[in-house]
Amino acid sequence: MSLTTVTILMFVGLFLLMTTGHAIAFILGALGIGFALWLWGPPALDMLYFATTNTMGSFILIAIPLFLFMGIVLQESGIAEDLFGTIYSWAGGLRGGLGIGTIVICTIIAAMVGITGAATVTMGIIALPAMLKRGYDKEIAVGLIMAGGALGFLIPPSVIMIMYAFISGVSVGRLFAGGVFPGLMLSTMYMIYIGVRCYFQPWMGPALPPEERAPLKTKIISLKAIVLPVILIGVVLGFIFLGVTSPTEASAMGALGAMICAAIHRRLNWALIKNSALTTLRVSGMTFWIIIMAVTFSKVYAGLGAADMMRSLMAGLAIGRWGVLIIIQLSLFIFGMFLDDFAILLVIMPVYIPIAVSMNFNPVWFAILYVVNMQMAYLTPPYGFNLFYMRAVAPPEITMADIYRSVTVSYTHLTLPTKRIV
Repeated sequence: MSLTTVTILMFVGLFLLMTTGHAIAFILGALGIGFALWLWGPPALDMLYFATTNTMGSFILIAIPLFLFMGIVLQESGIAEDLFGTIYSWAGGLRGGLGIGTIVICTIIAAMVGITGAATVTMGIIALPAMLKRGYDKEIAVGLIMAGGALGFLIPPSVIMIMYAFISGVSVGRLFAGGVFPGLMLSTMYMIYIGVRCYFQPWMGPALPPEERAPLKTKIISLKAIVLPVILIGVVLGFIFLGVTSPTEASAMGALGAMICAAIHRRLNWALIKNSALTTLRVSGMTFWIIIMAVTFSKVYAGLGAADMMRSLMAGLAIGRWGVLIIIQLSLFIFGMFLDDFAILLVIMPVYIPIAVSMNFNPVWFAILYVVNMQMAYLTPPYGFNLFYMRAVAPPEITMADIYRSVTVSYTHLTLPTKRIV
């Protein structure tokens, strides 16, 4: 059977099984093992066993649960709520101020946690009710939280960057450094968009009335909430960028530092440690199952010569290296509508990365393009994960249709008013 036929069967089977609602990890594993047995027989299971055990023995993967634990401790200890209180005090008097402040907090949470769901869920619980209570348009309120939550892909310590480094051989530190500027740039663009839109359309994000605005003394006192998180983030990332520690060693420092921050706030107790450890275990367990099963699927596909076939196909298109890059980006966008980011990374990117390297694209720059695509994938219907995270925490008056509309451009809402409304 030809490689083209097997490719069609494997990916059609993947998309069909996804419609059943089963976990992507076990769909990938079932397809990988099933095709391995069909193509090569029982001896193929030995190959898959050694491939997955070698994968899970990688030292760099230790950083994933440690960074997760760091972020979850900071989240469970109430530091995110304190941060929102600070931003609420300073930005509430501006049109769109609560929305701008929410993006700021999402940016900080992204630098604390490294996964996109954390900021989306946290701000969905804390910031969304506050914005709706103050008369914010529900679509802009929901949309800005999901967009800000997706910054966890780009702003280090990003878990997806750690995994990319694992499969590509690119330095984690270089990927982290490469993600800082694009992440902050996107965060700034979101804030500018919210500020400009709410200035011209005040009903989208009204300012707090004067009687609800905090006095200057309260604002200054509230700034203490940002000191410890900023110091912790600066130390962890600074040690990585300066080469003082490896990312894995820095993740251990971050986990310890998070507990110290909780202790300083007098919130460190056994219940906090237990809940944080169990949450870390659940998230890490889900992540590693996806890794194991995606490696199984990708090893079978790669064993058929898929990388060579794709390289030959791209070279035969005669559209130049930039044309190939555009095709890769478009395909990642389409894959992102349906597949998990880890599944795309472990199944698709081992085929694309050698093509990019052979065409002399900078490996760090190409990696950041992939991460930006995955950030969009978390916001793109029908299977954008942030859409479902938001649905889980949004109040009843927010429907799934509202959430879908919030991540698209509504031209009727962009019409400027005929006269300024104060």
